[in-house]
Amino acid sequence: MRNPLAKAALTATAAAAALALAGAPALAAPTVWTVGPNSPQTFSALSTNTVLNLNGIPLTCPTATAGGTMFSATGNPGHIANISSAAFGSSANPCTSPVGPVQPIADTTPPWQLKGTAYNATTGTTTGFISGINASLTVLTCTFDVIGEVNATYRNSTGVLTVSNNATRQLTVANASAGCAGIAANGDHPTFNASYRVSTPAGGSGRPTVVGTP
Repeated sequence: MRNPLAKAALTATAAAAALALAGAPALAAPTVWTVGPNSPQTFSALSTNTVLNLNGIPLTCPTATAGGTMFSATGNPGHIANISSAAFGSSANPCTSPVGPVQPIADTTPPWQLKGTAYNATTGTTTGFISGINASLTVLTCTFDVIGEVNATYRNSTGVLTVSNNATRQLTVANASAGCAGIAANGDHPTFNASYRVSTPAGGSGRPTVVGTP
């Protein structure tokens, strides 16, 4: 004779699984990436909350800009943009830290690459990373390079590119000078956080869209 409790448990489990699948985000690992409204197209980006945190020392830039070209692509990861210019701070709004002024200089030759790895069709969000990052920083008598890659998430509805890093996508300190004792050392992994508002045409009021499909 069948156990009615066991049958009820199986039914409940199946229903819960169905609900979980129905509520799961529409994530996919696309192989076709379509950039709109045109491809290729130039873009510009502006951030007002850029922070590089190194050994507990926040290096903060009240303004940061980037620019380059976006384009449709195939493959996963899909190479969907080149960042051919980047700047941190300005003469009117310089980067600062608790130990003194910060002077970052980005090297975008070759361009940094934005690559997509997943797409959420429900929210219109592309997840991926930026590779080829290379910048030099000066803090007091300390100079060092930061190289590597960071996570990136772009949402079509807002035109905001959010940047961060973790153990998988890391930035690494290299070429630290003798004056960097207590500030930076070769092999350190600083954290980086920023939100860039992307516009296209470059400097315009529109924003690009990115759609990933199998």
